[in-house]
Amino acid sequence: MPKAVSVAEAEHRFDALLGYVDQGNEIIVESDGKPRAVLMSFAAFEQVATLRDRDQKRRAAALERLLRLQDQVSARNQDLTEEEAEALAEEITQQAIANMVARGEISFERDRR
Repeated sequence: MPKAVSVAEAEHRFDALLGYVDQGNEIIVESDGKPRAVLMSFAAFEQVATLRDRDQKRRAAALERLLRLQDQVSARNQDLTEEEAEALAEEITQQAIANMVARGEISFERDRR
């Protein structure tokens, strides 16, 4: 469980907090009781960065697959109007996204408008 400290405490005890971080712990630095930053080991930061980069690559690959699928659907359905082809591509794309989410390949939050 991360330890929470105020900005003032972090400033006053920074060296001691670095020792705590070196032991594999994280520290949440709060200002006015609200989280503002996290102190973590560089190794932990590298792990987070690696996961973030991998997630971005997976999302880019998923988008590329969806775009190829959309092109394939459009090419196979030349007898459809552009609106019909777009509607069909959208339907297939949504299903492909749902399948990837179900397999845990991607995750996302819908816009809350």
